[in-house]
Amino acid sequence: MPNQVFNNWKIYPAQDDLADRHTDRGEIGDVWTKYHMGATVGLLGGLVVLLSAVVLTAFEYFSDEKSHSFWLFLAVYPLFALGAHCLDKISEMKRESKNISHEDE
Repeated sequence: MPNQVFNNWKIYPAQDDLADRHTDRGEIGDVWTKYHMGATVGLLGGLVVLLSAVVLTAFEYFSDEKSHSFWLFLAVYPLFALGAHCLDKISEMKRESKNISHEDE
């Protein structure tokens, strides 16, 4: 792709978007991987399920019903474990990318 010269007087709204798309970023944090998705689903999903379990427990307590929120409390642990595992993998990937960049110098 030939170098494009942009007019200084006209500011195109897509100019910054194109520049960001075509720059090579050497950091692993700028790439969205399956581990980022797993950490998001695990941690945010765990928080949503935990808050739902607390609210459901409060409603069951005040309405004198049989407790069914126990299963929600059990579902929180695997979600948090998934999120923690994925965060560990992300930190390993960042550490490896830093070691590789220092070896090249």
